Amino acid sequence: WLKPFLPKRCSIRVGLPRAAYSAGELAHLSASLAAMSGRGVDAPLLLLAACLVGTGAESVSTFVVYSAPVRLRYGQVYNHLQDPMPLPEDVVARYASGDRLMAISGFDVDMVRRLPDGSESQVKLNDHYLHHYALNLAGRSTMRKMLAAADQDKSFAHMLTGCHAMTRAGAHAFLDGLHQAEPLGRKRSAASFGSASGAEYRDNPQRLEAPFRLLLERPEVWAPLVHIINTNRPAKHPSKTWSPLVECPCTPQRKINVSAGTIDGRGAFPPIGCSPEFAATGNPSCHLSTYVGGWRCCEHEVFVVDTDKECADAQCSEKPMDEVFLRFNFSYEDAAPQTRGVEPAACCDVTSVTQGNENIEYDVPACREGTAPHRCLHVAESVQPLGYFAEHPKSPQSGFAASDLVDLVFAAPHLHIAGISIELLDAVTNETLCEVHRSPDNSGGVAYGHGAAPGDERGYLVGLSTCRWGAESARRYRRDHPMRTRAVYDASRGHTGVMSLWLMEVSPADAPDFLV
Repeated sequence: WLKPFLPKRCSIRVGLPRAAYSAGELAHLSASLAAMSGRGVDAPLLLLAACLVGTGAESVSTFVVYSAPVRLRYGQVYNHLQDPMPLPEDVVARYASGDRLMAISGFDVDMVRRLPDGSESQVKLNDHYLHHYALNLAGRSTMRKMLAAADQDKSFAHMLTGCHAMTRAGAHAFLDGLHQAEPLGRKRSAASFGSASGAEYRDNPQRLEAPFRLLLERPEVWAPLVHIINTNRPAKHPSKTWSPLVECPCTPQRKINVSAGTIDGRGAFPPIGCSPEFAATGNPSCHLSTYVGGWRCCEHEVFVVDTDKECADAQCSEKPMDEVFLRFNFSYEDAAPQTRGVEPAACCDVTSVTQGNENIEYDVPACREGTAPHRCLHVAESVQPLGYFAEHPKSPQSGFAASDLVDLVFAAPHLHIAGISIELLDAVTNETLCEVHRSPDNSGGVAYGHGAAPGDERGYLVGLSTCRWGAESARRYRRDHPMRTRAVYDASRGHTGVMSLWLMEVSPADAPDFLV
């Protein structure tokens, strides 16, 4: 009988509130309960108290941080893990004693110019294109250890800063080794998240449903990985509304040595190569001899324009230097007894299979001339295990077994321009768990711009909806449960360096996350 009077976000079951309440909701609920007659007051108030236990409504807070300045000339690439920067003093102080945990529920991202008068202006995708970002938060000691390990191990460094950083596999493996002595489910001295998100950043909700949160102990510093391309000139091709620079073409200045396996004298990392299944499709991105554009030609400080034709010198020094920043607005609260921590999922990337080998990126070859438009599609799919476990090639030091259980709580898709749809399926039951697709009114979850305002840039992919599950709706799986990803691109023209990824979070189902 009480249920009609409760806010929709409240669970009648004791200890399972779905989210924190606003002051208005609490006032309305209290007034509704007090106005009841003939039922007694004590029982409703007890249920209300149970419903509100641990919601932390009064403690939901936010903080804003900015990246270090990103300075670029036209056609230049910024692809760099920035030095650690301090978190706000009040945030650090709140968790310094270690007697409480920070519980991050979500964050928002924007790219801005910071003007001399202290104001800001948003930066459009056709001005500076955000290829992707990744975030690392930690205590100072843990961050130092992680960066020191990267200095000593070139392979691990690329896992933190290269395209594999998008899957967060490197940071996850590092934390597995660092925290082997800790109980399972309590690895909280650092967190890596954001990853695959790129141009869709203004319409790509990064939110976790309660009780799931990203947990951190004694957070002190943060370090963003930022990949931005200065594209602030109109597209020269009349049929394109977007800059071709966003696909990272290999310009004549890139020195590709197929026999040595190098680009500009350095080994391409990760080495260009796909899983056997994906390589069997003949995709040009799987071989250096046929590689013409993508991540490996889009490294830090290189130019993706032909500098011999477009610049006075190799550094285009006659062109103006521009400066932009990424701004991150975090929402957080104190962890409560029922709060459950999350960790990155091991899945999903269409160029990978169960053994974990992946190219991350791939090409969409143009379909044959005369192909009917509705058939001019490129479809790619793969199957991977959902979670990390000891037998997984990316987590050899994991303390979890393949049979251990996790709840799938968050899934964010990542596509590039020309992406039509991406689907996440249970590979055993063939059930669709999350799906987004392009539609004329952008209601299908894949949004393309139709105007000129920031977030609505004509022709650009500007939004990808995410899927989120709470305690009652999250699906539970073994860590080695196979998940299928299927992605579809428009192949009416060729594209290089596209990606089809799921950035997902899972929560261990068999380990305590908060002890009192």
